Amino acid sequence: MSFSQPTSVKFRYTETNIPIIESSTRQKPTKFHRDNVPRHIQDNSFIDWSRESYTTTPTITSRKWIIIVLTGIIVGYVTTFLDLTSAWLNDLKKGICYSKRDQWSLLNPYSTCPVDQWHNWSEIMFGSNGPITAIFVNFPIFLILAALLVGGAAYITIERLPVIRHSGISEIKIIISGFEYKIDSYLGLPAFLYKTLGLILVVGSGVWLGKEGPLVHVSCCVVNVLYESLVTPSDRSEGLRRELLSAAAATGIAAAFNAPIGGVLFVLECMPTYFMPTRIMWNSFVATTVAVVVLTGSKVFTEGHNFDEQDLFSVEFGNFSWLFLETIPFVLLGAIGGVYGHYFVKVNRVFSSVDFKSRVHSKLLSICKISDPKYGNYIEIVLIAIITSFVNFPLQISKLPLNAYLKALFLDCPVSEDLTQNSSNFMCSASSGVTVMKLLFIVVQGSILAAYTYGVYLPGGVLTPSLVLGATTGRLLGIISQLLQRALSWDSLATCTKNSCIVSPSSYAVVGAAAFGAGITKFTMSIVVIMFELTGALTYVLPIMCAVMVSKFINDSLSNYNIYDSWLKSTFNRGLEYMGPVNEGKGDGMCDFTNATSRVKQKLPDVPVLSVMVQPRSLYIVPDTDYTISSILDFVNGDNHEGYPLLLSTREPVSLGYITKVDIRDAVLSIEHEPHDMVISLQVSGLPDIALSQQLHYERNLGQFIKLDIAPDVPNVIVNESCRLVQVLEMFEKLHLNYLLVVSSKDDHRILRGFVDRYILAELIQREFTGLYDYSDYELDDVVRDRHSFELVT
Repeated sequence: MSFSQPTSVKFRYTETNIPIIESSTRQKPTKFHRDNVPRHIQDNSFIDWSRESYTTTPTITSRKWIIIVLTGIIVGYVTTFLDLTSAWLNDLKKGICYSKRDQWSLLNPYSTCPVDQWHNWSEIMFGSNGPITAIFVNFPIFLILAALLVGGAAYITIERLPVIRHSGISEIKIIISGFEYKIDSYLGLPAFLYKTLGLILVVGSGVWLGKEGPLVHVSCCVVNVLYESLVTPSDRSEGLRRELLSAAAATGIAAAFNAPIGGVLFVLECMPTYFMPTRIMWNSFVATTVAVVVLTGSKVFTEGHNFDEQDLFSVEFGNFSWLFLETIPFVLLGAIGGVYGHYFVKVNRVFSSVDFKSRVHSKLLSICKISDPKYGNYIEIVLIAIITSFVNFPLQISKLPLNAYLKALFLDCPVSEDLTQNSSNFMCSASSGVTVMKLLFIVVQGSILAAYTYGVYLPGGVLTPSLVLGATTGRLLGIISQLLQRALSWDSLATCTKNSCIVSPSSYAVVGAAAFGAGITKFTMSIVVIMFELTGALTYVLPIMCAVMVSKFINDSLSNYNIYDSWLKSTFNRGLEYMGPVNEGKGDGMCDFTNATSRVKQKLPDVPVLSVMVQPRSLYIVPDTDYTISSILDFVNGDNHEGYPLLLSTREPVSLGYITKVDIRDAVLSIEHEPHDMVISLQVSGLPDIALSQQLHYERNLGQFIKLDIAPDVPNVIVNESCRLVQVLEMFEKLHLNYLLVVSSKDDHRILRGFVDRYILAELIQREFTGLYDYSDYELDDVVRDRHSFELVT
């Protein structure tokens, strides 16, 4: 945005040196307009949605839909490729299937290969499959391949592109909300390639990380590359980019779980966005539909013609109803899921902290006698792979990839078949006690390893591990409930259908997975729908909803942050991906106003905003001390503000607009060749007569000076000093503001009384205005003493 340049104004001076402006030559105020050249947005700042909203044209609309459809197609094929290669690498650690191709699935060789046709490495190399060869041949190969795969993923992440670590949902969330986070690096083509390759290696290694959440990052990389390629610079806007990123995020979830509706709800529930929900829903609906159609079509070619496989992502309950008494274990699963989410986030925050990591790395380097600290991450990651392989190898079921293991949890045990016929029945054994102990062992070791592994430098998400742990816990509780049903002779527990008794452990696995997923993410509707689409458990939607509801209530009472918000708060922009201080000294600004404000609104005192404000730091047309190039550069570099109110003078603080730090710095640097001690006078087009008169009077006494043209923004929203503090929070929440000017309720609404900055407000919300309640009287003298040029009381 810019103002048109000022034209010459005729004026004369009186005998007392008062400038008189001739009204016939007076330029009328002009409105700002959009430049053809895209505006540069500084990293670590929030975009101005009023600037970046775009006008719909046939060209932009057609290219938007082309990008959305292409994104769905590409993500569908990429997901299929990722599933195939990661499954093959994971199964390669265990052996090879020698069966005919039409009898097993390319997507799950180990899980679907006939048991007599699967050959471990000891059989292939020595023709033996005894316990001795398993320990001395199979286990070393299993261990070495896991270490090599995870080591390759670590090298890609640490040496090539550290920003691909973890799932990426946290970073995508703040980018969609308007945060500028090195888009070219984080969502570029290298990020897409490295993240995809890294996920293949990580899933193939068998560590407790999933690929489903990171597909959101992969999908957003695809849409950003297409956006940069198909949209001309003159048509680009950050608003359009973020609209497309919202659709891409939905596409990633839809492709990961084969759940198009769940993907749409995920975006609406997880991603704070400027746009209307109906607009985001329609874009996401198209993208997810295309992606899942492509994904379904491509996976048809991975199944053998004679391969008789029941839908692996379906729950065979053996019945079509559930007992009312089963609501007790369902509610219990919800409570366990809520507690799990709280402690998982808490433990992960400890494991991911810089202090904890530095101590672990120092100890590992000391043991290995290595002095170079950069190898600390490598040793830690390889050691995790070794420990994971060591605890997973003894059990056939724990050697499965996480998604294959999740499928096994969702399947009922067969009644008539031999329980050792094929690997899909690893879950089942003649002794329920043995199965319970196996499941309990997996829950314990999986919880610890997942909480630790999510904090290392590897691409991978925590959503699938949480679903797996929840499903395992649910299956365990389901087996116990089934045993209780058999042991008790109550009529209310003896209801059976034609096929089996009501209690089905696989249904408990579905409910448990939903409860744990809600506990760690705090999502509700999207989790319910994803589980329904994932399993087809139509009759169990109500138990799933009950468990998710209880999980959410329990988790909300224990903590305010889910795993993604906790990551942003404690770990974002630290370590190898450090990109410089993000508004150091006044908070990170990464506040989800929609969720956070609801917690603090009811706690705030009912006072006007002026009661909790101090004098803002501003720029003046008529300053008390003359501006120079050096003084202005020192001024903008001496704080962490995004911009400043532009006022007439300290004596007459007439509001003339708002100018960003980037704009004022660029304007000054454009005359950097001039002497740095030369006086500068700020020139603004369309000044009111009183302001222009005072500026001319000020310039008359300067002697030689430089006229510096600047283009302040005309605020779209202002409030007067009597506006209530709660209303200010709601304006930032609903209007996506970056700043807010508080003006006088008198004097024609021109006198500036205060200034509210998004970052300051976000920090106060995160701390729930701690300290504000300590003041019995909101007098300015009482609150200024500890201030550091902040505009709100902190």
